[in-house]
Amino acid sequence: MRNKWITSIIRIAGLLILPGLTFGHHGTGISYDLTVPPITAKAIVTEFRWANPHIGIYVDIKDDKGNIENWSIEGNSPYNWARMGWNRKTLKPGDEITITFYPSKIPSVHAGVIAKAILPDGKEVLRFQRDTPTTSEGVR
Repeated sequence: MRNKWITSIIRIAGLLILPGLTFGHHGTGISYDLTVPPITAKAIVTEFRWANPHIGIYVDIKDDKGNIENWSIEGNSPYNWARMGWNRKTLKPGDEITITFYPSKIPSVHAGVIAKAILPDGKEVLRFQRDTPTTSEGVR
């Protein structure tokens, strides 16, 4: 009798915890504005973090006045990008790239989610989603 009672409590606890775990991961559309055209900019990679749950790409981008802005760009998971042939050596500090990304919904926060990155030789790397636009309104 006691074992049935304990088993029932464990099952109920599991049912109560499961929804929280299911909804714990944020959606890209919650954090980033995917309704506007993405920003495309020339950038210098300062750090490339190949870690779960999302890759981190840290870049310096010049604003319209020539001031350097430090941006934090979120990418896909290492697992997904490894399946596409990319790895922790795809980018390294000092690399020049053209990066296309969607900005944070929070004004004046230099963060975004990557759409794609292109190396100086024209090779596209680190595409986040297949339907990313191929052109943008302009390059900063």
